[in-house]
Amino acid sequence: MKQAKWIWAHNDDRADEFVRFYQTFHTTGKSVSIDISCDSNYELYVNGVLAAFGQFSDYPYYKVFDRVDITKFCREGENQLQLLVWYYGSNDFFTYYKGLPGVIYEISEGDRILTASDKNTLCRVATDYVSGRQKQITQQLGFSYTYDANGYDGFYNKDFSAQDYQSAIEVEGRPEELHARPLKKTVLKPFANAVLVDSAKQIYDIGEETVGHLGIRFRAEKGAKVTVAYGEHLVTAEDGSEVVPQIIKTRDFSIELIANGEWFEFANHMRRLGGRYFQIISDAKVEIDYIGLYPVEYPVNVLPFDAGNPLRQRIYDISVRTLRLCMYEHYEDCPWREQSLYGVDSRNQMLCCYDGFEEYEFAKASLILFGLDQRDDNMTHICSPSNFNYVIPYFSLVYPMQMKEYVERSGDLALAERFYERMQALVKAFTDRMENGLVPNFYEDLKTYWNFYEWSPTLDGYPKAEQNKEFEIVLNAQLSMSVQAMAYFAEKLGKSEESASYASLAQVINKRIHEVFYSEAQGLYLTQAEKESCSELGNAYAILCGAAPSGVAEKICEVLSSANDLVPATLSMKAFKYDALLMVNEEKYAENVLNEIDKNYAYMLNQGATSFWETLKGAEDFHNAGSLCHGWSAIPIIYYHRLLKK
Repeated sequence: MKQAKWIWAHNDDRADEFVRFYQTFHTTGKSVSIDISCDSNYELYVNGVLAAFGQFSDYPYYKVFDRVDITKFCREGENQLQLLVWYYGSNDFFTYYKGLPGVIYEISEGDRILTASDKNTLCRVATDYVSGRQKQITQQLGFSYTYDANGYDGFYNKDFSAQDYQSAIEVEGRPEELHARPLKKTVLKPFANAVLVDSAKQIYDIGEETVGHLGIRFRAEKGAKVTVAYGEHLVTAEDGSEVVPQIIKTRDFSIELIANGEWFEFANHMRRLGGRYFQIISDAKVEIDYIGLYPVEYPVNVLPFDAGNPLRQRIYDISVRTLRLCMYEHYEDCPWREQSLYGVDSRNQMLCCYDGFEEYEFAKASLILFGLDQRDDNMTHICSPSNFNYVIPYFSLVYPMQMKEYVERSGDLALAERFYERMQALVKAFTDRMENGLVPNFYEDLKTYWNFYEWSPTLDGYPKAEQNKEFEIVLNAQLSMSVQAMAYFAEKLGKSEESASYASLAQVINKRIHEVFYSEAQGLYLTQAEKESCSELGNAYAILCGAAPSGVAEKICEVLSSANDLVPATLSMKAFKYDALLMVNEEKYAENVLNEIDKNYAYMLNQGATSFWETLKGAEDFHNAGSLCHGWSAIPIIYYHRLLKK
């Protein structure tokens, strides 16, 4: 930006603060655009009409700007820019990396700059949003908000006067270099109205899983607090009635509104809500004219697909819907509870997008976020972008494999070249810990490292006060696959010696995996060295990384494809099981894979699923916090394309 300055209402750093900015500009009727970036989120109006929303999830050391065409919102002559910025200001979440508060923008008509953020911009801390409450929805998701209709100053009205606003302060210490948004902006869809289904409890139902921005028109006595609880499912209350589960342990799924005694129309276009149900909770009488969500959608080209029969077609279509409900600035695990970018979750989602949409730009944006993630230990945070000091080592280690799959499908080697050294450092963080050809789990610091693989016994590494040093097959098999990915990149980039070195290391790891984890008595691989338990995931990984000799792999597949006593793979990890079966003998096991998908996904559909779940336990899992929409469960897309299109 040529003239714009970073601005804010003051020089303080106050978490959970809402600031309004106002400026007029003149146009001559030509094409008009705005470049804008902020910390942390924004909604932009031009002449009282919503024109843009949604800061890209980025890092304070790598800020992204939006370029938005606002021509259709402008009129010849004077125009009003009305901007609301919400500064989160906390490193306690999985979905945000704290920077300094501020916004920067520049409005242009062709090559002519019409106006830009500077000390002439008018602003003030919002009087309608309640700043500073820092009320968490979840630790992953971040803050909720409280809106006080009594404080609304007519900001979006045509006759608005900014006489009570002050000049903005130009603030220092913000990034000078800004980077273009790496993908398209999300699109706001027509309002999804929720229908009243319980007048006594004031419960409303949209009818299906939906993700978007709250819209409501309500009336209650002046000063009355109205709590809008939201969720994906209902639970039975002590009186036997069904209610929306607002409080689940430390989580609080609600928005708060304060009434002004009159009918008031409200929408917030910064906090996305995921779910199906709303419940109005208040000590006062509350009248609702309408309530629902403005759905938000990332634009993709959904490829036509004929699954061949009604059940599989329905499974495919709901899988596509599930995947899209978990795609915004980056892949998200679930829209209701977390909205977080995880390594393994997004790996499933990327593969689904390649097949279902031929979409590579979105995967690239998420891979960039992983690549930019900076830690002293060279791993990635539990989610990206985030500065919350917690790591799932296995999820970090998946990154080179994700990148390899992206390069193979997109043909874009430049991204791997850009992050080659970053991936080298990540892999080295594991190989430096190797003991006699294997890497142990991260048992030393359980406040920082979570030895998680999936939600099954012996594999969940559930956070403990202490944990023994263990050698675990999934971590080592993934290390082998990531090292093999590095050999692939090195060869593609003309680094033959490095490629050979990585290939040799992978062979060493595979040899040790077979020596340490293979049980001759069981004919299977152990999940942990010298422990009796075997898992579907661990044995699938032994095949996929190449540690299992062909004869052993064939016997393992006989077990994986039939009823067995192995620790089962959950929905998130069945992709690895299916890949192992199909790698060994696609013709033999194709129908087995399809039949298992039919069984599991028909079960969810028969339970009324409108999107696919985190686990087959559904909402009851994780103490009634199981997600009913989880991106990793869209994997039928992958296997239907692979096995039904032939």
